[in-house]
Amino acid sequence: MVTIKDVARHAGVSVTTVSRVLNNSQHPISPETRERVLAAIKELGFYPNAMARSLQLHETKTIGLILPDIANPYYPGIVRGVEDVAHERGYTVILCNTDRSRERTKEYLRVLREKRVDGVIFTGGGAVEDASREHFFDQGPVATVVIGRHKANLPAVQVDNVRAAQEAVEHLLHLGHRRIATVTGPAVSTTARDRLEGYRRAMEAEGVEIEPGWIIEGDFEFNSGYQAVAQMPLSGNQRITAIFAHNDLMAIGAIKALYERGIKVPEEVAVVGFDNIPLASFVTPALSTVAVPVYDLGVTAMKVLAELLAGRKVPPVTTLATHLEVRESSILK
Repeated sequence: MVTIKDVARHAGVSVTTVSRVLNNSQHPISPETRERVLAAIKELGFYPNAMARSLQLHETKTIGLILPDIANPYYPGIVRGVEDVAHERGYTVILCNTDRSRERTKEYLRVLREKRVDGVIFTGGGAVEDASREHFFDQGPVATVVIGRHKANLPAVQVDNVRAAQEAVEHLLHLGHRRIATVTGPAVSTTARDRLEGYRRAMEAEGVEIEPGWIIEGDFEFNSGYQAVAQMPLSGNQRITAIFAHNDLMAIGAIKALYERGIKVPEEVAVVGFDNIPLASFVTPALSTVAVPVYDLGVTAMKVLAELLAGRKVPPVTTLATHLEVRESSILK
């Protein structure tokens, strides 16, 4: 293995000079000496010892990104946003997919501590609650940003899920629907709780009493939206005429179940989702949905984290705007 001493010997300089070049030190070094050191590094194939550098500089230039489900099309946009900014600023991202498992979350938190990451981005308040439960924040300060709403005293980047869900249901109400069912996310999810609150507010503001069986808990996956349809009144005078799903995957699952039952969307049952994943505009009928700026969530979260790492103050909450993307699943065109 080539060492820094080998590079110094090959370039005819001191180890200190090589170290200064590697660390972009402000100490004056002539252009000729710098070029000689860089040439020696290239010729010898020298790679600095990252752990040794991190101990010396008190930073590892790595951050952890904790996700609940990388298979969900919602999250890759966030990952891309985080990684684009991280790459620009010289950070490497350690991706931690928990599959919504507390045990996996616990394991990843341990690994991130061992790796001495400079900071962590959590997606979702549930992950932060798990981290608090495991005393992750008690073991020493780690710069932390959360994408989503949470109760901890940590900077957050989020959208207004309550208001966005309310607007989605108001859209259905304005179309004349009154018997509107909703397929929620898991009850432990702060996102699901907020979107359910938005549904309730819209219905109550219009004077519509929510009947038993209209609120069905799902898990943000295709299959739970598909299965939820079987629990809904779909015939007779009490049949539902619209569905608001808490994400696009469940909305698409519901559309498939309706199609298999010979129920036309939106002629007989209108459907609105949430997130505006890429698939939403390609399904038939194209899905009306709340458009969430997922890439910008990742970009903003990493920018906020970089500010924290630079020792600067950041706002406690940064809220990004959403909008309702109206397509054929709610209105015939």
